[in-house]
Amino acid sequence: MNILLLPAAVMAAGALAAFLLRRKVPAATAAGCGTLCGSSAAGLIMLGCQGIAGTGFAMHNLFLLPVLLLALTAGIHSPGYLAGHGDEHSSSYWCFLNLTAAAMVWVTQSANALNFLLAWEIMGAASFALVIFDRHNRGALRAGWIYIMACHAGAAMLILLFFFPHTPNWMFLLGLIGFGLKIGLPLLHIWLPEAHPAAPAPVSALMSGAMIELGFFGLFTYGTLPDGNHLFYGWILTGAGLIAGAAGIIFALAQSNLKRLLAYSSIENMGILSCAAGMGFLGAACGNRVMMIAGFTGFGIHLLNHAMLKGGLFLAAGSVYKATGTLDMDETGGLLKRMPRTGTAFILHALALCGLPPFAGFAGEFLIYLAAFAGLQSGQTAIIWLSGAVLVILALTGGLAAAAMAKSAGAVFCGEPRSEKAANAEEVPLGMTMPVIVLFILNCLFLFLIPAAVTYASETCFAADARTVKFLSGLTAAVSMISLAATVITAAIFIIRCRIISRCGERISPTWDCGFARPDAKMEYTATSFSQNPVDFFRLLIRPVRRIVPPSGIFSGKAEFSESINDPATSGFWEKIFRFTGKVADRIHFLQSGNLHFYLLVVVITLAGMLIRVIMKGN
Repeated sequence: MNILLLPAAVMAAGALAAFLLRRKVPAATAAGCGTLCGSSAAGLIMLGCQGIAGTGFAMHNLFLLPVLLLALTAGIHSPGYLAGHGDEHSSSYWCFLNLTAAAMVWVTQSANALNFLLAWEIMGAASFALVIFDRHNRGALRAGWIYIMACHAGAAMLILLFFFPHTPNWMFLLGLIGFGLKIGLPLLHIWLPEAHPAAPAPVSALMSGAMIELGFFGLFTYGTLPDGNHLFYGWILTGAGLIAGAAGIIFALAQSNLKRLLAYSSIENMGILSCAAGMGFLGAACGNRVMMIAGFTGFGIHLLNHAMLKGGLFLAAGSVYKATGTLDMDETGGLLKRMPRTGTAFILHALALCGLPPFAGFAGEFLIYLAAFAGLQSGQTAIIWLSGAVLVILALTGGLAAAAMAKSAGAVFCGEPRSEKAANAEEVPLGMTMPVIVLFILNCLFLFLIPAAVTYASETCFAADARTVKFLSGLTAAVSMISLAATVITAAIFIIRCRIISRCGERISPTWDCGFARPDAKMEYTATSFSQNPVDFFRLLIRPVRRIVPPSGIFSGKAEFSESINDPATSGFWEKIFRFTGKVADRIHFLQSGNLHFYLLVVVITLAGMLIRVIMKGN
């Protein structure tokens, strides 16, 4: 028996206990939270013991680690988040959260396609119930239906993949569509920016940090073959990743809803992961060992970085919502003074997720850059051009990601409050901020493990020669050590500054105010105005819809500006498909209430056709 399935069994038992205790909310909360946190912690210990023993670095355990880590932190964060905000339905919340986490663990440990598909469907159905947790919100219901339709569409592709014979290339394409609907690849991402703002923040952290990454696990396990067409895999994944990375962060920059911005940022990071995997497959196809190892290892490191950092950002966004009752960044501001723990943790997570040094996010993306640079030296014209495109798009997404994170941190936590909600905000309980802080500390400690992970992957997983191992390990160790040194120096300077201020005090003086005697929040940048220039630059892609009431006269009584962003994948692609499907359904609606004899005839013809096929196949 696989011992790592025990946490899933305990989580499932916790789901059942929370359901049975639904009339006793405190008992249901204790049962659900206790089993989720306890089993997740035990699973992490088991995984750590396997790692120490040298048996815990298989691919399925790489994807299991974010599931257990984020299930634990989401479980700790949830009681504070639910208090006064849906706690009357907490029994159903804990039931479905435990069931979702159990299914995710089962997905990573499934022994065959049938078990995998069953766990995959349970994961989708249970998480659907969490997306529509705020059942009185029509937006949440709409997001839930979009999500469940995406889950069923993906399952249909997976049934075709698992139970019908296909060539390796068709297997990969069916897997790319089926699992791409979970990952959020181009045109398949429509559920992410809808579901994440609607779901409770701990659920969003688990879904964005761990669930969507399981799409890659399924694709690698069931959509690719060891002796398959690696060149084909690499081109498709890299191309899809370039589009998802650039488009995801461009749309993230245009959002005014904090969780919607983070959802589009997840699409961007899935694009980066897709590029990394594509570079790995291309390296394997053209015999470029450095490109292959750097691509696949960069994929694994960035996957873990994204899980910890994006999970922390969603939990911090939940703390903001808990304190203010809004996720609209145009209505917040000045929260760093009122929520110093949450604000500091959010800003640190945002800086690290951008891939900026000295954080672990930079060390992970460095390997992906290294894979692209190795592709430039491959000697194959097509690979050289594609590697150059990867370098350009990664640099572009990095810059835009920094702008998007600066927008979110600045608009929410800096300046003055732009509404009464923000002005009256207070810091959330320590139980809600501690998981965010712990995730960042773990991400910093991850810097110590990156060189060892690269060495292990090079020697054990890819059987690289000693020269390649020495080159990759030495380069990664240098980057990690420089990053660690910079982190320690920065932390030391911050501590020294705090001690000086505590001893000598801090002098606060007014800044130059441009002639205004009493500057207020109306004079500062809002989230919308901060990103106005890049939105205008990419307006052909974003297509913003604006409503402007210009000021009139010297003393104008009213002026107004509002902007909404519609995803063209929804309005230009999926809505047309839904419209066409609706028309076809109306035409064949009569079959649902037709003649019984007609139905019997269809059954007889079907059975006859199956019998004829079996007879012909036997001959």
